[in-house]
Amino acid sequence: MMITISRRALRTAVLWRAMRAHQWAKNLLIFVPLVLGGRSTEANVWLHAIEAFGAFSLLASAVYLMNDIRDLQVDRQHWSKRRRPLASGELSVADGRKLIVICCLGAAATALIAGWGCVEILAIYLAASLVYTFWLKREPIVDVFILSALYTLRLGLGVVATNVRFSPWLFVFSIFIFLSLSLAKRQTEIARLLMRGEEFMPGRGYRASDGPLVLTMGVAAMIAAVLVLVIYLIEDAFPFGFYAHPELLWGIAVIMFLWLSRIWLLCHRGQLDDDPVAFALKDRLSLFYAAMVGAIFVAAVL
Repeated sequence: MMITISRRALRTAVLWRAMRAHQWAKNLLIFVPLVLGGRSTEANVWLHAIEAFGAFSLLASAVYLMNDIRDLQVDRQHWSKRRRPLASGELSVADGRKLIVICCLGAAATALIAGWGCVEILAIYLAASLVYTFWLKREPIVDVFILSALYTLRLGLGVVATNVRFSPWLFVFSIFIFLSLSLAKRQTEIARLLMRGEEFMPGRGYRASDGPLVLTMGVAAMIAAVLVLVIYLIEDAFPFGFYAHPELLWGIAVIMFLWLSRIWLLCHRGQLDDDPVAFALKDRLSLFYAAMVGAIFVAAVL
């Protein structure tokens, strides 16, 4: 049976936004193990990583669409989510379901090309995402931990796809940094509740009074992320022998501290977009920090 999307949806170019393609930037984590593992000069390894990136991106878009259909009524009451294609009516629910099928089929086909290890990681991601969407997203604290774990699965996929050495410290760092960013998103949403004089967050288990706790946990996770990054540099990056000038990598820890501190400062002031990743992709200083990290890494290698 042929699956077709209505002309209206195609004509209004909402598919790209409905799939949240800008969120694919998160999937660049798949390439991190390849680069840090010292295999960045091997073309075939890059090919495997690109295949994994494509499969994960398509599956992630399918999960986003499932989540949007599930939370349709709640999103229509949200200050920013109501502009999403499904919530605004730009994309019909029927077309959204067809797009889910297309994305899942594309993800499965690409994952099979990448290998069974990739298929297994994607299956774990899909199962965890469905549990999150239909149950755990309404459990305070548990929801942000699951989100950080889903981010870290991207690193796991990168390790499996490129067959590089596994670093426990890198995975722990990922858990803490994405836990902090997820808490920043919740803190921003709680701040919006306070501004509007509301107590409960629609579709979530948080209350306006949870703000101080979420803020404290988020900043603590930020400090832990920087600390674990330092441990990773000492235990794994420096002894590995891949870097010609490993001492330059200390600059990455400094930049990470400055960037995360900026995220939380803006969050505390109520100036942060409700999605820190979307904010970082548009924020000039965040992009400058990212460029600096890239430059430091290249200098450390060469």
